[in-house]
This record gives sequence, C-alpha cells and structure tokens, in this order.
Amino acid sequence: MAFLTGTCTFWRVDARTRIVVSDAPVTRLGQLVLAGEVVDEEPVMPSSLRVMDAFVISFVVDGYGSYRHADGHEQPITPGALTVVEPGQPHWYGTAPGERWTELFAVFSGPLFDTLAEVGVIKGVGPRHPRSAPSAAALRTVLSATPRSQLAAEHQLLALADWLVDTAEPGGASGLSPAIATAVDRLAADLAAPISLRTVAAEVGLPYDTFRRRFTGEVGTSPLAFRNGRRLQRAATLLRLTDMTTREIARTLGFTDEFHFSRRFRAHFGLPPRDYRRS
Repeated sequence: MAFLTGTCTFWRVDARTRIVVSDAPVTRLGQLVLAGEVVDEEPVMPSSLRVMDAFVISFVVDGYGSYRHADGHEQPITPGALTVVEPGQPHWYGTAPGERWTELFAVFSGPLFDTLAEVGVIKGVGPRHPRSAPSAAALRTVLSATPRSQLAAEHQLLALADWLVDTAEPGGASGLSPAIATAVDRLAADLAAPISLRTVAAEVGLPYDTFRRRFTGEVGTSPLAFRNGRRLQRAATLLRLTDMTTREIARTLGFTDEFHFSRRFRAHFGLPPRDYRRS
C-alpha cells in the first residue's frame, strides 16, 4: 500500500505501520497530510534521497537509525531524536537493514507552519535532541484525532503547533537566560508529576527568591502560574481532541480531582470544561 505526497511516495504500510491520518481537511491554517506510527518495525523507505513538498517530522521513541543529507553526510538517530525536514530538502532517514524502531511521524503544510519556520520554532533539517524531552503521548494524542469539521481540523493543527513549540529550544531569540530557559524546560515537562519549585531553583543554581524574581521578569509570569497554565492548556487540547472524561483528564494531569480541575479550568478559560468542549 502506498501513500503519495506531491509526486513522492511517502510510505509503504505493513502490519506494524499504523496510519492514523491521511489527507485531513484543508483549512485556513494548513493541512495534516499524513500521520502515523511505526511500532517496533523496520521503516520501508526509498533507497535514494527523496524530496517532499511539505514539512516532515519523525520522533523516534525507541531504536536507532540515521539521517542522510543531500551532501551525503549522515547523522545518527537515537531514542528521543526529533527529525525535522523542511519542504524541498533532499533527504533520507531510516534504520539499518533488518533493524527496527518505534517512531511517530507526520507530514503537514500551510501558513501556520510556514510562520513557525520563519520564527525558528521549526528549525533546521535533520535530527536533534530537544533539551526537554518531547512527550510521545502528547504527540500521539494530537495525531490520532479524527476531526469532524474544519474547525476541529484547525484545532488539531494548533495542537500540533503547540507540541512543536514545546520542542523548540528556549533562549536565543526568546531572550531567556540559560538558567531560566532550563527552568522553563523543567516546568513544562511531565505535567502530571509533582514538582518542587525550590528544587528547580536549586537545579539551576539560584536562590529561591532570586529564581522567582528572575523567572517572573523574563517569562512574564511566576513559575507556578507558568506550570499551571501549561497544564490547563494541555487539558484544553485533550478536551478538543479526545473523548476523555474530565475525571480522566484531571487524573492524567495531576489535579486533585475533577472538581478541582473544573474550578481551575473555568477560572483560566472563563467557562467550564464541558462547555469548552462543546464550543
């Protein structure tokens, strides 16, 4: 079985390659052309370099492989590697013959992602290891949604963009100092786990009061408000893209219970989770 993007065969599918999206609706923001998962299998790729007319991302959860650039230079791909390919870039990536990996992949295009590339969120070509490990579960949730309308398809694209923003390196153009950039990574990771702000301050080498003051000054919100905002934004994504109950979402994101979650959600977004899901 083959899927096409432009003039290029993207993937042949076997029993362990699961396609979850193929030709999603075209929207004002763009289109999710193809998405899926290779589960403990050798990816079937063309032997020569290929050129796509859309963005490609590959997130390897387990296993090893390599990425080949147009000049023949190769880079290793190891667990946790996020490979990004911009449109028009000749490339090849995959495992050695007979080797397997587990990988989430997506092909997408549109003005939303063109803008992310222009500002450096989608950056470079080839594999990299974001300092804060991306969430495979979050990406799987986003990619496995089945939009029933143009609006729902746009929410899916925004959720994918949000995931990509999470993988972008802070600092540099963002103006964050190395210590606060590291703290942002820590506070944005594993949103369900309990975390001590004093421990984070110690990890980045700052006294707690200095850490709070500098974080608020550089990020524009306090460390606790930043983390809570990220948790609630993830909850909004789950409400839009899944059928999870408020109880399941509360448990997944570490809220005390669904009532606590609902109160916090309403205070943040101005309406309760049930109404947000229906809007």
